[in-house]
Order: sequence, then structure tokens, then C-alpha cells
Amino acid sequence: MRITTITGKITYIVGVYALILVLNVFLFARVLNQTFDLLVITVLNLAYVIVGVRIFRGAGENRADPRPWWRATARPAAGFWIGGLLAALAFISGVGAFGSKPENAFLPAVACLCYAALAAFYLHSSVRLQGMDTAG
Repeated sequence: MRITTITGKITYIVGVYALILVLNVFLFARVLNQTFDLLVITVLNLAYVIVGVRIFRGAGENRADPRPWWRATARPAAGFWIGGLLAALAFISGVGAFGSKPENAFLPAVACLCYAALAAFYLHSSVRLQGMDTAG
């Protein structure tokens, strides 16, 4: 399955994010402890991004073969924008973690690490794609 249209990509992003939000609000918040809930939601969010990266395709991309493991977007600019946004969120979460009392710092610290890892992935992808554009 490949998602190639803007409408399909938006539907995937909003739909899966809404599903994770519903799980968080209605299921996990009532059943599990907060630390386990946070870790489950973090893993679901990472899986949601990884699956999206694997099934999204841009114009001119090979739709039959799987993307290389390092490729996050069709073009470098998209990865720089997404990576920059994720880096800003990592920074904000990091400031929140450092500014919190120790017993309240776990949630923003996990968010910071998650955002930072995703930012690094997108930015690394864009640097490699940019190198391919200039080399070819």
C-alpha cells in the first residue's frame, strides 16, 4: 500500500493521531499507570511516524520498491521543515523537563527524547537527499 495524494496523507496523519488520542484519553488513562501509559503512547507515536514514512510516496519516487531505511521524505525541503519543527518541540520539551520538579520531569523528558530522535531522522534524511540532488 502506498499513499501518494495529499488527501490520503492528511487522512492518515489526522486519523491515526486521533486514534492514538482516543486510546490515550479513554482507554489508557483509566486502566494503566501514568508511566506505562506514557511509554505505550510514545511507542505508538513512533510506530505511526515510521509506518507513515514507509508508505508515503512523493511525485517521481519509485512506488514499487521500499524506501531506503534512511529516507523520510520525497524531497529535502520537507524533511528540513519537519525536522526543524520536531527539533523545536524537543527543545521546548527539554526546557519543560529541566524546569519541572524531579517528580514531574519524566513526561517532558520522554517527549524531548522522542522529538529529538525523530528530528535527527528527518534532518539526516534531508542531508542525504540534498547530497543526492547535488551529486546527480
